[in-house]
Amino acid sequence: MYRILFATLLLAGCTTALWAPNYEQQWVNGFYLNQQTNELVVTTRHKAYIFPIESYFAEAILLTRHFDFYPSFEDFKVNDKNQVTGRVSLTLIEPTPPEQLESKIKALGFKNDELIKKYRLSREISGKLFTIEGELPLEKLENEYPIAIAQPTTFVETAGKIVATPATITIDAVTTIPSVFLAATVMTIASP
Repeated sequence: MYRILFATLLLAGCTTALWAPNYEQQWVNGFYLNQQTNELVVTTRHKAYIFPIESYFAEAILLTRHFDFYPSFEDFKVNDKNQVTGRVSLTLIEPTPPEQLESKIKALGFKNDELIKKYRLSREISGKLFTIEGELPLEKLENEYPIAIAQPTTFVETAGKIVATPATITIDAVTTIPSVFLAATVMTIASP
């Protein structure tokens, strides 16, 4: 009787571990904004993630070129169809911004986080995963940021491909973007 109970408990634990997601560590080394299509391109060493975003979030990202923000990435998951979802937060490093900046970030949806006493904007985003072939002709961040991405244990990578040449960036051999038009709006983010 005890053996059956022990075997049942052991199998239940193994089943739970079997279906738990694996986490892959990625190092984000670039953020780029295509202002024509409101697409956020996030790059790592070998992969790229393309997220359609709202215009106000694109505007908030553009602010990071002039003011120091700290980005954070939470609950990122990729499914077997290479759809990526997660939460991105931008936190203004300056606790008391000038009045003009404060009104601008409030209009964009930033809220004053009472716990840390700073303005923060958080958004759920979803997009697609691609692998990078070649070197993207875009400027990299000064510091890379780690991000853990959950994926199923049975995940087979069938990501689309981004082929980069000095003149163009081709996504899945369907969309070709001249690299000049990507606008490489690089986020200048302060180091933690």
